[in-house]
Order: sequence, then structure tokens, then C-alpha cells
Amino acid sequence: MIDDEKKNEMFVNIGKNIRYYRECKKLTQEKLAEKVGLSPKHLSRLEAGRHIPYFDTIIMIAKELDIPIDALLEGVEENHINTFLTMMKSDISTMSTNQLKMLKQCIKMIKEYKF
Repeated sequence: MIDDEKKNEMFVNIGKNIRYYRECKKLTQEKLAEKVGLSPKHLSRLEAGRHIPYFDTIIMIAKELDIPIDALLEGVEENHINTFLTMMKSDISTMSTNQLKMLKQCIKMIKEYKF
């Protein structure tokens, strides 16, 4: 089982990075939220580390901020990245065959996309 404290710390770090890069781009929470299709309240919770960011949300935010996805993971320790991957593994294990095919296509697109 994944330690809740580790998860919380990881989400706080990701949230801080989102806030940092958003502010570097001189965007308000409202403007970034609008651009990526989130409510400002949801983005606020992500930045505060109080909400779990879905992988597709991380991708959309990174793309809108014109930064590499791994920039949002800066400062996240290796064991936290492993925690994140473990959580993803849990999500993936419950996917249907069609969902897995879609995920594989998404991963391929992400690898080809130059941030």
C-alpha cells in the first residue's frame, strides 16, 4: 500500500510546480483553468496539493504552459515518482482492452510531441 503522507507530499510538489510555471507565464488560475478546461476551484486544489492530478490533466497543463511534462515533476523525489507510477499501475490494471489500446496510442503521441 502507498503511504498517504508520501502521496500528499508528491501532490504538493506537483502543485507548487504548476503554480510556479503558471505565474512565470503571467496567467491567473482562472485563465489557465479556462484554457485547459478545468474549473478555477479545481486548479486551485491541484496547486495546493489537495487534489490528485490525473495524468491527462498534467499533460494538458504542461502543453498549455509550453513546458515538458517532467518539469511538473521537478523536485519530486525518485521514490515519489515510483509512488506515482504505482498509482498509475493500479488505474491501468482495471482498464478494458480498448482503454489500454487508447492509452498506448496516447503514450506514443506524448513521446512524439516536442514540448
